[in-house]
Amino acid sequence: MLDPVDRETEARLRERVDPEKLERHVDAFEGTERVSGTDDEWEAAEYVVETLREYGCTAELHEFEGYISVPEDARLDVTAPTRETFDEAITASFGASTPPDGVSGEVVRLDDVTEESVAGADLDGKVVFTTGLPTPEPITLLDAAGAAAVIYQSVNPEQLHEMIVTPVWGTPGLDDGDELPSLPVAQIGQDAGDWLLTRCEAGPVEATVTTEVTTELTTLPCPVGRVEGTESDRYLVVGNHVDSWYEGITDNATAMAATLELARIAADDPPARGLVFGFWPAHSTGRYAGSAWWADREWLDLRENGVAYYHLDLNGLDGADGLWHQEMAELGDEHLDVLETAGELPLLDGGEAGFLGDDRPARNSDQSFWGAGLSSLLSGARFSADHEDAGPVGGGWWWHTPEDGRDKIDVDLMVEEARLYTAIVSRLSNSPVLPHDHRETAAEIRALTEQIDADAEGEIDFSPVYDRLDRLDAALDAFVEVVNAVDDDGVAADVEDVQVRLGNCLIPALYMESPAHEHDPALPHEPLPYLRVAESLPDRTGARAGFARTKAVRGVSKLAHGVEEAADAVEAFLDDRA
Repeated sequence: MLDPVDRETEARLRERVDPEKLERHVDAFEGTERVSGTDDEWEAAEYVVETLREYGCTAELHEFEGYISVPEDARLDVTAPTRETFDEAITASFGASTPPDGVSGEVVRLDDVTEESVAGADLDGKVVFTTGLPTPEPITLLDAAGAAAVIYQSVNPEQLHEMIVTPVWGTPGLDDGDELPSLPVAQIGQDAGDWLLTRCEAGPVEATVTTEVTTELTTLPCPVGRVEGTESDRYLVVGNHVDSWYEGITDNATAMAATLELARIAADDPPARGLVFGFWPAHSTGRYAGSAWWADREWLDLRENGVAYYHLDLNGLDGADGLWHQEMAELGDEHLDVLETAGELPLLDGGEAGFLGDDRPARNSDQSFWGAGLSSLLSGARFSADHEDAGPVGGGWWWHTPEDGRDKIDVDLMVEEARLYTAIVSRLSNSPVLPHDHRETAAEIRALTEQIDADAEGEIDFSPVYDRLDRLDAALDAFVEVVNAVDDDGVAADVEDVQVRLGNCLIPALYMESPAHEHDPALPHEPLPYLRVAESLPDRTGARAGFARTKAVRGVSKLAHGVEEAADAVEAFLDDRA
């Protein structure tokens, strides 16, 4: 009988991580400012391809047209009741450019930008002043409310953090191009913000916001390397991003270095399943345009042969005190097992790393592969939330600033993380059976459905989902018995076929509102997004209640269909073995 999970190979391979090679790669990127479309990004991409080929990988430098937005300049001029100019300001990627003389209006203070606060204020033609990081959700709300511009006070006492404000994932299509924001955005320091807040509390304030942003289609490089599997045509995708804000050593030169080291180890000792190494451009200024382009281009093959996506970002952070992780339910046990047994850093729990989101992948981090059905996982060292160096997302106070330089790396930590990555990649690519337990996925779908059903208070019939989940649960229990008793490679290959099909059916059903070949926007995300409208039914009245009910009924059908297809796939496998 085969052991379904290979833990021995990963222990051997993780010892092959070479600290000198990791440092060599970081040194190669030091001093470059890899803003997408620049010569520095192209040079970094060429270095990646040359190194991959040097290591024995197949590598290609793809080119494509991506829609990117580069912030250039910003200024705030307060014109009444007193005059003051703040030119230590930045704008945001995909913020709008103003005319040369800016846009002017009365300043309206909003402590938080929410649906409720926006609905309760007259913002038409006003300059909104708030505190936080410019992100797509508040910008979308303010744009729709007719605001003339928005001023953000930085969350960091000393730094301004570069941000991107479009909700559109990747290069827009004709159907979502209208969702691009048209709002000028300026970010000012905390001292300037405190000054402005004092004036706003004293009485009316008038201000002019001036911004310059270059937004255009640009030819971008996308390096992709590959190591073929020795026993399977299927493959794990390991991704990072080649572009950066400023020098971006921890974001993301260290992850590029780690990925190159993973490629070297894999080329020297090819895995059972293949590995694809993606170095995505336009992560920062294109809202994941690189990974989205490649996912679109390879969608059919990814759906047939991709088994998972592992994203590397922000590793080697000097002073990081714990391991952060996110993973889809089917990979939870195995991912945590590696993190707990192969590394020395403690796991950050939800309270310690709550500002990083929950334990499921979110709409960020090049998560362009949900529609193709790839299970996703992310992990790495981060700062706990109360650490003095944590910054706004646990990636250091220097995140998205000019201070992200070579001095922010802990080389020993970078090596330890590379060893963890090697173990995780090996477990996914060398285990005789994929270490995916879709019973956990089905259980999560059931728990979420029950929660939504309870909130809907009987307004919607969820029995079509429950009936098919019952079928799927029974089939998966029998399927796991086969997995645990795998006795030859042929059966393991058949099991793998079913596991990939389960991902095709369940991941889009659990995570996506858009059709599987498209991309949901980069907005706050909840699993089963298309069913969440049912939760609001008890509070709705009139025609809108009817509209919401229609959407919820369709959502039940969508989920039931995905679960049914998953059950059909497992039952067909079991019938063939009967």
